[in-house]
Amino acid sequence: MGAGLTYGSYGKVVPCCLLFLCCAIAELKAQTSGQIINEVKAINSKITNYTNSDGQGMLISNKAMNIFLSKKASSYLSGNEDLSLYKNYVNINAAEGMVSINHNFHQPVDGDDWVRSFVVVGARVNIANAYSAKSANRYYDNQLGFTIQKTWMGKPKTYYAANGDFKMEMDAARALMVNTIAQSIDKKAEEFEQSLNALKQDEVPGQNLNEVKSKLRKTFYASLRADYLQQFSEQQSELLVNTGNYNLVTDTWTSLGIYIPVIPQKFMVSNDVNTQVNKHYNYPLELFVSHTRFWESPRLGRFFLTFAGKCFINNSVQSGSLFSADVTGQQGDDGTNAITINKGDRYIGQYKNFITPVAAGKLVYIPGTSHVGISFRIEKNWGTYKALNSIIGIPIVLIDKKGVPAINFEAQLLLQDMNNSLKDTRLPYNKTAIGLTVGIPFSKIVY
Repeated sequence: MGAGLTYGSYGKVVPCCLLFLCCAIAELKAQTSGQIINEVKAINSKITNYTNSDGQGMLISNKAMNIFLSKKASSYLSGNEDLSLYKNYVNINAAEGMVSINHNFHQPVDGDDWVRSFVVVGARVNIANAYSAKSANRYYDNQLGFTIQKTWMGKPKTYYAANGDFKMEMDAARALMVNTIAQSIDKKAEEFEQSLNALKQDEVPGQNLNEVKSKLRKTFYASLRADYLQQFSEQQSELLVNTGNYNLVTDTWTSLGIYIPVIPQKFMVSNDVNTQVNKHYNYPLELFVSHTRFWESPRLGRFFLTFAGKCFINNSVQSGSLFSADVTGQQGDDGTNAITINKGDRYIGQYKNFITPVAAGKLVYIPGTSHVGISFRIEKNWGTYKALNSIIGIPIVLIDKKGVPAINFEAQLLLQDMNNSLKDTRLPYNKTAIGLTVGIPFSKIVY
């Protein structure tokens, strides 16, 4: 008779199989928490063993650098050219009366990687003009549209001495972080397993107890992994910010976008005060591109250097080529007969729409530990509108209790038409103005 199991041997095998299965399940549980710890250790090992080449190396993980840059780069948020690594942010420009609300659609990758690219969609609306026009009984200059912007990030670079104290101090501090995190993971996993094992069938009526435990276990360890990987990244970023154990961090980003107006601008224009008023419309479609280089030094501070270009549909009113008239029905004389001048606020002159290309550059400097900096922007318009404009600004960043930028202000001195390209208009008597921008990042960081 061939080899087989007798009833007596079968009774011995079944308990052995059950014992093996229980050990395998226990081992699987241990591996689950152990895998999270090993993943944290692998990230730390990659940083520790990263080769310093020409003074450039790695002191924190890529995701930790994302958080580091979100704090440093978000210290300047004045307009659409500026970077925010937050999911949502608002820009307010008092001089233009514009409010822009933006949302970042970046989705985090499952791994240690820097933010490579993302898409931002926003809504832009002119609020101040509507309020002032209603108060002064003037025509509205309505502006409402949407922006779609794609940004490509360069790989951040960290500079420090190859065998200096910065590297050794950061390695030691990260190693302590890993050990602390490992202990915390083991403790939470043990507490969870004890609670899970205490779960009874009558507590989950109508469900399979093993399936319930499997789902709960899967959810718990997925959450545990996400929480501690993010905690490890945040702790590294905070360590680098607090210690300043680096010589220089640099990065670059390039953005390409479009502004699509939803409703047209409406202007009331007549050739002179005695002729009929005509409605004119403009759709201020805009294409824009910008490239920014960023330097962060604990000793010197932060520098932002931006080169930008855009092309938009301009018009005679916004370019300042027409006179503004506010007439209320006075009697005039056309040389033969007495006539009534057209009523209402309007512009006088020849109206036309045209395309205006713009080239601009901006430099921003914020000292190392300061919350106040200085900026300078200059732009040259080409085509029908040839004005040279510039802005001198004083950016101010307010931080929260964690030291993270909470709101950005920039007081601005606006210098318009510096090259006197516009003749016989109201602009020569109104070339200097005061402006204020507000940038508010909120919601979670793009991670």
